[in-house]
Amino acid sequence: MILALHPENPQERQLQRIADLLLKDGIIAYPTDTLFGLGCLASRKKAVARIQCLKGRDPKKPMSILCADFEMLCRYTRHLDTPTFRLLKQMLPGPYTALLPANHEVPRYLESKGKGRAHPIVGLRIPDHPFCHQLSKLLGEPIITTSCNVSGEATLNSAWEIEEELGHALDMVIDCGQPIGIGSTIIDLTGEEPVLVREGAGAWPI
Repeated sequence: MILALHPENPQERQLQRIADLLLKDGIIAYPTDTLFGLGCLASRKKAVARIQCLKGRDPKKPMSILCADFEMLCRYTRHLDTPTFRLLKQMLPGPYTALLPANHEVPRYLESKGKGRAHPIVGLRIPDHPFCHQLSKLLGEPIITTSCNVSGEATLNSAWEIEEELGHALDMVIDCGQPIGIGSTIIDLTGEEPVLVREGAGAWPI
């Protein structure tokens, strides 16, 4: 099912409808400032497992968490030093994913240890997109963000493509503006210096 919303001012009644669906372990496809994403509440393990199954994805490969703002982002990472926080303020909201040290608020099924790492990490995003911001803010907690495709296949980047290819496994497809079609730039901020992990829509260095 495709639900069309205004790209700048999504209707509050429809946002609440989507929130209610996610609170019942629903999964959706939705636009961000980079790509369409598959999403569910980060706190719903059953829904996360549904997305992993849909994508044919290794459960050990973590998915990123999409936050409404910095207050929410800081709930899921360890204490940030001043240089890291300043860099994040330059990056976000925007087309970046920041890899940061995970704290105890991050569900274990969303953590990544990685080779040679002493502590788990988590990928965190704050997209520059009204729908993402307003939905996460309404829920009061973050949602999952992962590319809208079966692992190993091309990323789907229109609501109609997604409905045709994956609609049978989704509870809703949100049509709320067209993403640019380029993945986020991933920056590892867990070490002494930032490290570019993947070049994407966000310029690096800033």
